[in-house]
Amino acid sequence: MSAKIRYTRLALASAIALAATQAHASVRLSEAFDGAWFDPAASGRGVLIDFIPNAQRAGGTLFAADFVYDNAGNPFWITLQQNWSEFQNTSTNVPIFRAAAGTWPAPGTSANTQIGTATFTVNSCNSITVSYTMDAGTGFANRTQTLERLGGVDGSTCAYQEAFTACPGFATAAPAFGARACQLPATLTGDQTLTNNITWVMNGKVQVGTDVGQSGTAATLRIQPGTLLVSTGASANSFDHLAVSRGSKIFAEGTRQFPIIMTTANELPGAPAAPAPGQLGGLVISGQAPSNCNPNCVAEWDTTNRYGGTDAKDNSGVVRYMQVRYSGYIFTTNRELNAFTFNGVGSGTTLEYLQAFRGQDDGFEWFGGTANVRYALVTCGGDDGFDWDEGFTGKLQFGVVDQRGCPGSNHGFELSNSPTNVDANPRARGTVANVTVLGPSAVTGSDGLLVNSGSGGNFYNLIIAGFPRACVAFDGVATEAAAGNPDIGLSGVLTGNNIKVAGCVANTRTGTGLSANYAQRWFSSQTGNEVLATSPLVAGSFLPNGNAPAGVFPPGGAAPSVNDWFVPTDYVGAFRSNSDNDNWTLTWSRPFNP
Repeated sequence: MSAKIRYTRLALASAIALAATQAHASVRLSEAFDGAWFDPAASGRGVLIDFIPNAQRAGGTLFAADFVYDNAGNPFWITLQQNWSEFQNTSTNVPIFRAAAGTWPAPGTSANTQIGTATFTVNSCNSITVSYTMDAGTGFANRTQTLERLGGVDGSTCAYQEAFTACPGFATAAPAFGARACQLPATLTGDQTLTNNITWVMNGKVQVGTDVGQSGTAATLRIQPGTLLVSTGASANSFDHLAVSRGSKIFAEGTRQFPIIMTTANELPGAPAAPAPGQLGGLVISGQAPSNCNPNCVAEWDTTNRYGGTDAKDNSGVVRYMQVRYSGYIFTTNRELNAFTFNGVGSGTTLEYLQAFRGQDDGFEWFGGTANVRYALVTCGGDDGFDWDEGFTGKLQFGVVDQRGCPGSNHGFELSNSPTNVDANPRARGTVANVTVLGPSAVTGSDGLLVNSGSGGNFYNLIIAGFPRACVAFDGVATEAAAGNPDIGLSGVLTGNNIKVAGCVANTRTGTGLSANYAQRWFSSQTGNEVLATSPLVAGSFLPNGNAPAGVFPPGGAAPSVNDWFVPTDYVGAFRSNSDNDNWTLTWSRPFNP
């Protein structure tokens, strides 16, 4: 019996399972590969592709089905199925099964017999190669087809437009990390683009430009949607990180369907070790905005990384739809890299839809500056969720810190003014609205909102739940001195309205040196703050249980600075409701179930 294979349907997905037969690259399968494909060399015979991601959006199952006839005119199916990992682009030895069950008018007994193996290679959004190796005696010849997307596809639908050919001139081949991997140089100059058909390897510090504040030269780095950047993954405490120098710019513009991912090489298929926090440094941006360490602001982990200036509206570019996974280089205590580190970054920079996933240190830390961040997600951070100091005066709206069941996690917010002068100017005073913070119930000494060392801050519409020490805490004489006496009227430097707390061991905590019960007096003296008898959140989730508690923002009579960037809301917490339409973390972020 013999037959010419005629492809009619192919369903692809990816999964976490790893194997030596897998190859990897930046190209990642998604629903964007769904649709009709054809072989232009075989009279237009076609394939239908369907991708179904798993719950973690990091894998699934490869399934292929091919409807054919034998020489006697009997129909049957050829099917294929195998697990794929998130960053896989090729799989070999995929079993091919023949499934037969008679004809349409005369159904028979179903049968499923392996008749060969296949190799699948995803080259781009418009190119997939399928090779069949058939078992002897099946009557089928071996065959390879390179399929194209019917009608083509534009970049707004599928990001991976170009197949890999070679590393560009500014990079070098890195075959240890895959055939499509290229290692970045220590310094990127000029105007360079990281394309999404390459796995980009960072070995040590990769800086964009050199510090213009020290007579250096600015550079521009562009990163395409869907691009993958990896550390070498060899170290449990990796210094591999991307650092945008003062005066340079980054345009890392992912999309909801194709986020940019920065992670450890141990997430690649066939990696020698499991991914773990601290195997990547993270993303650092240094700008020229005011900081209270000026003119001598130096990164705590790198004395060559300087930042700060006088331009509050300084623009370091755009970072949108990016995940930073398994980050957190710890040089010594209190000298660490975070998933996202913003050094003196100005308000002209666009920062939104950013996720810090399973790090070893803070999710987001601001060292001075005026940067504004919207839609920020910290998933199982190793230390604090949001941390600011050195005079940060920027803004944050729509944020989540999810520390449920996570080892090593600490405070939701830990906010300070300066490590050397608690009354340094500009005083740290960020403005925060619509944030949900869930604590690590098993980690002692953790607070939901901890303000210390003279920091200010203006907080609106927060949900804080499940912390083992306190939901709201203040430390340091300078903190109270700056905030004022809640019994006679606060100064406005440190305020909070519509803060809902639930399920913490203590609702408030007053640290050493403050007046008696200061934190509780502060909490009770302001509008809308409330201790809830039950959590307003879905069990095991950061989403509200139905509709979120009501809370108007901006409040009536708010200063213009509160109105000029923030989105008006009528609810407390990061989400209006638990419906998918209100869940801004869907699709682009990495889910985690502790």
